[in-house]
Amino acid sequence: MRTTKVISIVLFFTISNLLFSQTKSNLEIIYSLIENNVCQLLIKLPHEVSPFQFEYFSQTEYESLENRFIYHLSSKGLFTNDSSAAKVKFSLDEISITYSEPFRNGLLGDFKIERNVKLNGTFNFGDKDKIYHSDMIESVYSDTLFYSEISEVEAQTLAITHGTKPDEPLFESLLEPVIAVGAVIVTIILLFTVRSK
Repeated sequence: MRTTKVISIVLFFTISNLLFSQTKSNLEIIYSLIENNVCQLLIKLPHEVSPFQFEYFSQTEYESLENRFIYHLSSKGLFTNDSSAAKVKFSLDEISITYSEPFRNGLLGDFKIERNVKLNGTFNFGDKDKIYHSDMIESVYSDTLFYSEISEVEAQTLAITHGTKPDEPLFESLLEPVIAVGAVIVTIILLFTVRSK
């Protein structure tokens, strides 16, 4: 009896988490792509390199993300301020967020869009005399969300979390009320014709 209750409680919380799971914000996705970029960087660097100095370059709008890179490198024990250590210069070149054209989820379903978040960077590794390695890094995240969720996943105050919002299709948004009104009219006609016979 007790195990049945425990299983019921576990199932309830699991199902409720699945049903009410929160859509990731664009900023959360950017943070996870930064972690992915750090992992790619460590894979592409020679294995004997550790720890190293880290120098970050970016456009002004991406400057606030430098601490995220340093945090992930520090958590792996690879970041140092020692001036005699080798240096990795990383440039965050582009963050892009794009939304596809809206499409319906079924005949009368809500509009959905595909979201693509891309983070591109380049790096070089070397010391004062020469560069030993240079490469590009790209991380991409794609998912599907409801058209109405766009304003929820974008942070109002951070321009880097904004993409170009596609227009809602006018024809399809007009089609839904026409179908609903048509269904009501057909139902009323059928109701009276069946009653009259």
